[in-house]
Amino acid sequence: MKYYIYLFIIILMSACGTASYEEGEKIKAEVTEVVDGDTVTVEMADGKEETIRLLLIDTPETVHPEEPVQPYGPEASGYAKDLLPEGKEVTVEIDTTIRDDYDRFLAYLWADGEMVNKQMVEKGLARVAYIIEPNTRYVEQLQEVEEEARSEEKGIWEKEGYAGEEGFHPEAVQETECEDPKIKGNHSSSGDYIYHTPGSRHYEQTKAEEMFCSTEAAEEAGFRAVKQ
Repeated sequence: MKYYIYLFIIILMSACGTASYEEGEKIKAEVTEVVDGDTVTVEMADGKEETIRLLLIDTPETVHPEEPVQPYGPEASGYAKDLLPEGKEVTVEIDTTIRDDYDRFLAYLWADGEMVNKQMVEKGLARVAYIIEPNTRYVEQLQEVEEEARSEEKGIWEKEGYAGEEGFHPEAVQETECEDPKIKGNHSSSGDYIYHTPGSRHYEQTKAEEMFCSTEAAEEAGFRAVKQ
């Protein structure tokens, strides 16, 4: 008998600890961390922490465990951090399907009355992507601002061939800059974006995640010089 009582208590506690959200619901939350340009961690109104994957957009990689830092990735992350500093009050808007295969929370994020998903696209730091029914509430709106950013050659649309329907192509950016880039960009374990020039202390040992033709190009991409 005691066993069944304990089992009932465990099930009840588990149920109470699991947040239940509904289609179309808007939930107040607070930003705890910007992971990259399209992924943000927040604390929901019920106190539960969720990793939000911004619906219908894709930004260049900066923290992928198997991918190097991509051009405009640091800029996208930096812009997202400007929009969403730690402690920022936001609204999480659910479309229809709440979670993806990686258990990330799929949503539109609103701050100061503006949709962050849309702001990233408007700035030319995200492409419209992963258009998967039924989560398409704002797809037409996002496609309109994407076309404007593309026509104005903003950010990821500055270099022809870099951004497309199938993703990002870093080689398109590097090939238009110079034939043989020498400056190595590296994402350090502490989260810094650092560049190494030929002759710098650890240049030979450094595994390049991104290559640059000039220090100016590296700094524009959000990297800083290595400390000697």
